[in-house]
Amino acid sequence: MLALYRKYRPSTFADVIAQDHITRTLTNQITSDRITHAYLFTGSRGTGKTTCARIFARAINCTSPENGSPCGKCATCKALNAGNIDIIELDAASNNGVDQVRDIVDNVQYPPVSGRYKVYIIDEVHMLTPAAFNALLKTLEEPPAHSVFILATTEVHKLPATVLSRCMRFDFRLVPQETLKNYLKSVYEKENVMAEEEALNLIASAAEGSVRDMLSIADRCMNYSSFLTYDDVLSVLGASGKEGTKALFTAIAEMNVGGALCAVDDMCSAGKSVSLIAKDLCSYARDLLVLKTTDKGNVLGSREELARMKEEANNRSVQLLVEIINIFSSIDTELRYSVSPRIVLECATMRACKLAVVDLSAIEERLTRIENRLNNGDFAQPVVATQPTASKQNEGVRTSSKPMDARSVWGRITTYCRMNESSRVVGLLSSVKEVVIEKDKLVVWADADNFLALSAQDTVDAITRALEVNGDPFTLVVNKQTGGVDMDSEISKIKKLIGDAKLNIKNARN
Repeated sequence: MLALYRKYRPSTFADVIAQDHITRTLTNQITSDRITHAYLFTGSRGTGKTTCARIFARAINCTSPENGSPCGKCATCKALNAGNIDIIELDAASNNGVDQVRDIVDNVQYPPVSGRYKVYIIDEVHMLTPAAFNALLKTLEEPPAHSVFILATTEVHKLPATVLSRCMRFDFRLVPQETLKNYLKSVYEKENVMAEEEALNLIASAAEGSVRDMLSIADRCMNYSSFLTYDDVLSVLGASGKEGTKALFTAIAEMNVGGALCAVDDMCSAGKSVSLIAKDLCSYARDLLVLKTTDKGNVLGSREELARMKEEANNRSVQLLVEIINIFSSIDTELRYSVSPRIVLECATMRACKLAVVDLSAIEERLTRIENRLNNGDFAQPVVATQPTASKQNEGVRTSSKPMDARSVWGRITTYCRMNESSRVVGLLSSVKEVVIEKDKLVVWADADNFLALSAQDTVDAITRALEVNGDPFTLVVNKQTGGVDMDSEISKIKKLIGDAKLNIKNARN
């Protein structure tokens, strides 16, 4: 029994999907009899390079081509289908030496046996050695009139410029997911296989633009079940769905390092490869980013799952999602060549958790939504007293709609510094032990280790800027904490209690 990708290999240009820019040019060359001596087919795997080369080789030898494609009925087509020395295929991955190319140069002088052209299809041509390329150059530039060269490669950047300049180049594109899905549906109809729409979408998505990869996956799936569901395809692909990926993403977003490492361990224990974990996390973050920024993105999943992902996307910032994608997509090379790929993944996970600590964009977005609701009158605004009391007028205390307790003021300062000041300043702010408001002064206490750094001019200037930007009418005072008690402050309090009397402190002696 033939595999699906062999059974449904196109035999005419009309059967080739999503490469109209190439098939149209080739058919026009055949119908107008303007055949070039050398062609270069380049593109990703499974997009139809070798297939188009074989169709073209038969078409230019066919005695009565139909719309630029081989008829399959004439004696030449039948001879070529049965195998003929007029079409020579060479796998350069295993025949990349100069000796094999010299054989081609020697044999190219002989005319074809049954057709008009002798066609040489060299697959994976980038694998040829420099000496082999040099041996091929002259023949490639001025071959005999009866010969045609078709070079196919997935890595065109490895070809010498001297080869590129001698060929007519065609770039094969990745096949869109919707086109793959429709093609797969027609194949399954012919094979009498039933499948859910979500299952077809998942197979087409896993193929990543390759027709051959899609048919290989589809072949495995149709042998798994006669009625394919979304979960069936997940099982065939060796993935555990989005549950493990969601748990890992949630732990990262909530700065839960332990939970993130446990999620990685659970997926590894279930047999999921480390590279696939990183790839799925990138895809999950990408889906959330698409759902957050647009309503037209192509995100796979059931209706209930998409609704849940949409809600989660609204609670995450664009900055966090982009950084997670950057971190886990950049470790692909490390995972490939590392002797301990799991450690590489766990280190990337901890970096992502640390990144989430300083992510304030989500808070800002929530505040923006609340402000918009206030402006639109979605809920009643709190009533704020606009007239100060008589005692407050005498004391000169300013009335504001913002909370003026010490904790709120210090929170606004910390938020400002995280967004606008250096990490050193932010670290020093976390060392503050106590904050108190005394009339128009904001008094902070720091321990002996951080007192000098916190009272340095650049740190004081940063906090002062935060006070001015936030509109908090306070002057900063930095005190050193000694054993949990500021002695100067305590002595001042005692003086107020006993008046202006002098304190006589004597040493008691026995």
